Amino acid sequence: MRIGIFTNTYRPTVNGVAKCVEYYERGLRERGHEVVIFAPAPEGYDVSLDSPFVYRFPALPIPLDMDYSIAAPYGRGVVKALRHLDFDIIHTQHPIWVGAWGAWYARWADVPLVTTVHTEYRLFAHLMPLPEPLVQAYLRMQVSRYCNKCELITTPVPSMRRLLREEGVRRPIEILANPTEIEAFTDVSGDQVRRTYGIPETALLLGFVGRLSPEKNLPFLLEAAARVMHRQPEVYFLLVGDGPERADLEGRARREGLADRVVFAGAMPHERVPGFQAAFDLFITASLSETQPLAYTEAMASGKPVVALTAPGAQDMILPGQNGLLAPAEGGAEGLAEQIAALAEDDARRREMGTFAREWVKQFDVARVAEKLEAIYHRARMHASEEPI
Repeated sequence: MRIGIFTNTYRPTVNGVAKCVEYYERGLRERGHEVVIFAPAPEGYDVSLDSPFVYRFPALPIPLDMDYSIAAPYGRGVVKALRHLDFDIIHTQHPIWVGAWGAWYARWADVPLVTTVHTEYRLFAHLMPLPEPLVQAYLRMQVSRYCNKCELITTPVPSMRRLLREEGVRRPIEILANPTEIEAFTDVSGDQVRRTYGIPETALLLGFVGRLSPEKNLPFLLEAAARVMHRQPEVYFLLVGDGPERADLEGRARREGLADRVVFAGAMPHERVPGFQAAFDLFITASLSETQPLAYTEAMASGKPVVALTAPGAQDMILPGQNGLLAPAEGGAEGLAEQIAALAEDDARRREMGTFAREWVKQFDVARVAEKLEAIYHRARMHASEEPI
């Protein structure tokens, strides 16, 4: 098949959706398919670095706290490709901007349309300079209307499928995990990371990987980590990533008297993430807005359990007592701290859960997800052929 993937984010941008698209592309190519990517060109990016199968829309940075760009609906290379390439399937990653143009092209060319709902978009309504209830209502309507124009929808976790049904999506919805390059996280040493950041070999290291932005609920996470660190002076906390909340978090760490044990590594290229995950003893998070974060699966692939707040997404990913622990959100930072401490203080239990996590997460491997995605495309084409004229 020739597959067109339309996305608002793609390399060199580093975020979960961009990595998913990269993994889709790789897995499908390995199965013999031709994959063509349509994405914005980040500001200052040299498009000559792209492969011949990547077409870029001109774009400008979003004037908000997000690592996305606003793409213009026209690009000479894009138009030329769409005129001369015949696609068997169009797969969009967002219901707006590039995703909307992919849907338009699919209708115009009479090509089956698949979309992936990666997140609950309403949770980002606070970023818009408009009344939040109004933005939430618009996003709910836009997502459901968009999905109902597709042959088939995928989403990473069952909780998101239930939400889409509640919001009026009637088209078929398939669960498709976000793929992870499992092999890249096996047999990796974290010793160099610990040496680089001055973390003692014997210290217990809590870790977080992700953008330091409001939707990650990081002040709450730091408060929980600090409670554990005050009780256990051998515990350190390493945050990998950058974003608008970094300065505030650094200030909070200083006020807690923990500046020497709360370490900010900054943004890292993805190829360095396995070393950080290997260095952690425990991955911790307090996010309430994610579905199936790659950081969770990457931690598990490294043999590390995950401690998170009870929330959609985390509940789909974490089997309490097997590959991690969940803390009720209403328990506050103290409740999350108790769950972190339970594993920080029990080496044997933590290692046992890490071993289970390493095996459990193999279902998210790129090759397995690509095989399922291929089957989804075939079903979408079948649904399209069966639609009444």
